[in-house]
Amino acid sequence: MMISVREAASFLKMDVQTVRLLLQSGQVAWGQAIKPGNSNHYTYLIYPKKFAELTGYKLNGGVDNG
Repeated sequence: MMISVREAASFLKMDVQTVRLLLQSGQVAWGQAIKPGNSNHYTYLIYPKKFAELTGYKLNGGVDNG
């Protein structure tokens, strides 16, 4: 299962660019931004299990109210 930056932003009710900046600055424990070599572009990785644990996201979609 993958969680896209757009999906995470939508769930968190944030702008996509805000989520990207959080990942780039290392301010969240549920993902990271990787900038390979001399590239000007980042690749974003969101850890589904950690994202779900820390945000209440259900891996099959929605909110865990349990």
